[in-house]
Amino acid sequence: MQRLILQNVMALGVLASSSAMAQQALSGDPRGTLWQPPGPVWQAYAEISAWAAYDAIPVEKFGGKWGEGYAPRAGRNVFLQRERASVGVEKDGWRVGLEYRQEGSLDASRDTVDFYHLYQQRQRPDGARAFNLDAQFKSWSATGVRVAKTFSFDQAGVNGLLVTVSGALYGTTRNRDTDVGGTASYQTSGTYGFDAHLLESNTRYRYPFMPDTSRTSSGASLSLALQMPLNERFSVNLAVDDLWSRLRWSNLPLVQKNISSSFIGTDSNGYVNYQPLLSGQNTLISKTGAIGASQSASLSYHDDQWRFKLGADRVAATTIPSASVTWQSAVGAFTAGYETRFGTVGLGYGDGPFYVQVRANRWSLSQATSLGASAGFQTTF
Repeated sequence: MQRLILQNVMALGVLASSSAMAQQALSGDPRGTLWQPPGPVWQAYAEISAWAAYDAIPVEKFGGKWGEGYAPRAGRNVFLQRERASVGVEKDGWRVGLEYRQEGSLDASRDTVDFYHLYQQRQRPDGARAFNLDAQFKSWSATGVRVAKTFSFDQAGVNGLLVTVSGALYGTTRNRDTDVGGTASYQTSGTYGFDAHLLESNTRYRYPFMPDTSRTSSGASLSLALQMPLNERFSVNLAVDDLWSRLRWSNLPLVQKNISSSFIGTDSNGYVNYQPLLSGQNTLISKTGAIGASQSASLSYHDDQWRFKLGADRVAATTIPSASVTWQSAVGAFTAGYETRFGTVGLGYGDGPFYVQVRANRWSLSQATSLGASAGFQTTF
């Protein structure tokens, strides 16, 4: 019966096969250079980044039995994954390129992840326990075109205020949103009770006798970033990714399921039947949503070969404070950083048009609950 509950109620497992875009904290160019005013020459660029951070379980073990390394937080537990890749050209402050994004976030109560942990371990609680099931999963992906323009408000160049405004249009977009709620309880005698629901939209879902209808999807996003020098040494950086956004789907499959152990009916012979009731509905809907803004703020200090940075990012309602230091040597720039939310250390290297960065919160990657990597290349032609 526990298996039946999990199959029709739990949404945690959908994140194991989903990935999403890049981490805001500890990401970016490890060369540590400040933005530069728009240049008059043509440049080509390519950038890629990926990041995953889970509260309760190592990233590599999410799709497993949830045994070794299971250590959930008290209260809410978040599971975040992000990916982004882009390639394009820029000139005179204009940047035009192709972009791929995929994002996923799961916010679940401690009771929910404990319940899923017990299920994966095929165990029961040590004693009587009631679980309040509450989890929300959001995932989307899209490919599109992004256009950006950087404005310099100081003719002198480097020390001026720089503002970048960018917009993206996305074509075919994918969606998977899941909401789980309800209760499940276990007694010392081995009896159980449950009353839960699942609501899920999924562009890839197909159900029996689903109408053969055409589907459309689209998306758009506006982002803003600025660099404001305070003096020759200090500067402030602010950014809001997806300040405004819209994602739309038509004829999107929607699944509703309810399961309850309190149902009492009668069979064909009139006998009382205490079998649990599983009910639901499959429909096609039109859906409009937003990506959700991610914010970043930092203060930088630049002194000859050194640059120090303090900041914080907010991703999927999760605040990630961070600090980093960059040393510009004769053979390139070396960066080290640390963020306190997941305890992640980042190391990076950049030289000329190229940079690369890796980050993790464990020496053993198989035990890391936060992992990330990013790289970029830029060249004049």
